[in-house]
Amino acid sequence: MCTSGTKFPPPALSAEPTFLLVMETDSVTLKQEIADLRADNESKFAQILESFARLTISPRPIPTPLPVDTPRTRTARPASPPEFDGDRTKGKAFLNSCQTYIRLCPKEFTDEQHKILWAISYMKTGRAQKWADRHFRWEQQPENRGANRFVDWEDFREEFRKEFIPEHEDAVAINRLETSAYYQKGRSLDDYLDEFQDLITDAGYTDPKTVVVKFRRGLNPQIQNVVATMATGRPSDANPTGWYDMARRVDQNRAANEAFMSAHRTVVPTPRLPITQPARPSPVTVELEAVRRKPLEVVPKCFRCKKPGHFGRDCPDRHDIRLMSTDELQEEVENRLAQLDVAPASPAD
Repeated sequence: MCTSGTKFPPPALSAEPTFLLVMETDSVTLKQEIADLRADNESKFAQILESFARLTISPRPIPTPLPVDTPRTRTARPASPPEFDGDRTKGKAFLNSCQTYIRLCPKEFTDEQHKILWAISYMKTGRAQKWADRHFRWEQQPENRGANRFVDWEDFREEFRKEFIPEHEDAVAINRLETSAYYQKGRSLDDYLDEFQDLITDAGYTDPKTVVVKFRRGLNPQIQNVVATMATGRPSDANPTGWYDMARRVDQNRAANEAFMSAHRTVVPTPRLPITQPARPSPVTVELEAVRRKPLEVVPKCFRCKKPGHFGRDCPDRHDIRLMSTDELQEEVENRLAQLDVAPASPAD
């Protein structure tokens, strides 16, 4: 046995128990890491679910687009009505002009009275000015203070029609349609159609057959015959609009055909005649011409026997009853009866 101070290492353990210890330690470490990973995954999954929930509940706000400068459009302003002097022939045109302006610019009028006063402002001369003056004087009377002369625009229109639009337009239109004064004759189809439709409206004709008969009667005979004898597409006699449209079509076709024919018409040149100096007339020809141009002397003739040379009071046949007039016969009979009534004179004693 050695008793010196030398130290010897402890005896080594066997290799198998050490391997098992290392494996056990690694297994524990792996389990811990797996548990940590699982906890981390569950936490991330919970966050993902929470994010989806927020997206579903409160959607992401859509950013508002920036305002775009739109070009400003300028509205068409209608023409103002002309000044009205009360002429009945211009009353309907003035009223139509006022109504057109009101319909196109309704925001310029706050109420019905504003429309009425605006229309009256154009009535400055003639009968129209006097009518407007009576309107204002009525409103200034003590018993009418605070009241309006016209209830609304319709009331103003009715009073205006009575005062400034010709009465009995229907009778005038009917009388014109019963004559040939409305016929087309040498006018264009558009002018004839415009007048005819105005007459039909004023006359109050509503029966379509009557309207078609009147229209055909005044239409140009050539156009009327073409439309009336059409094999296909002929409008019905109870369809005034169809007759208007077909008459326009026929008239346009006729005008186009005339333009075509005039463009392709062969122009025949007129031969130039030789220029000759006029011959001087002979003295005999001048005398004959003077005699020919000399007015003939008028020889008086008797109005009773138609013979020349004397007058009726000197006619030798003035006592012929066959040549006497009724008055002369009556006068002659009265003279003869008067002569018979005269008593014969008695002889002197």
